[in-house]
Amino acid sequence: MISKLGKHQYVYFTRANSEETTLEDLFFAHPDSIDMLNTFPTVLFMDSTYKTNTYRMLLFDIVGVTSTKLTYSVAFVFLSFEQENNFTWVLERLVGLLTSKLNMPKVIVTDRDSALMNAVAKVLPKTDHVLCYFHIENNVKAKCITDCRVNAKPSKAKVVDKHVKEVNDEKHCENVKKTVRTWRDVVNSPMEDSFAIAWLTFKEEVCGPFPMFVKYVETIILNL
Repeated sequence: MISKLGKHQYVYFTRANSEETTLEDLFFAHPDSIDMLNTFPTVLFMDSTYKTNTYRMLLFDIVGVTSTKLTYSVAFVFLSFEQENNFTWVLERLVGLLTSKLNMPKVIVTDRDSALMNAVAKVLPKTDHVLCYFHIENNVKAKCITDCRVNAKPSKAKVVDKHVKEVNDEKHCENVKKTVRTWRDVVNSPMEDSFAIAWLTFKEEVCGPFPMFVKYVETIILNL
């Protein structure tokens, strides 16, 4: 692969283990992508994908946004581990592609990966770091599915019949949908006052019976 990267004039960086025998990380970017990065560095999205190769290395993708709200690929990185050290190495290589240190990214969007978040704070301390709307909603929905189940009143029978199970599942499905809708009201609040109202509705009216779920959203998602 490295020979092909050189053949097609990609800019690439590699990192091996301490014995210099096994490739651990591979960063590569096309020259056109580097030009785009230096023209539109303001907002960058970063995320990992899995099961893309036989070596079980994760593929870390960096994507930029143009002034016309179109996206472009900045770079790809094969990583052996999702550790702060790996992400720090990636971000340092990324910064090295910029022709002017005065033209640094203003916003970086990621999921809630603590190792990546720490690396961003370390390498790009003046860059605003925000969490991806899509990933956060998925996390809230997944947690709601496991923690916010509403069951119908149990019957006297020792074995729950099919009808009761269907009622429970239907109530749970509706509860999850209502929670997600209310969460979107919280996230999409345009002002502090509307956020306060939406959050109160989410916390007390919709999710009041599930204090552990509310605590998760407060502490892990919103960091209140």
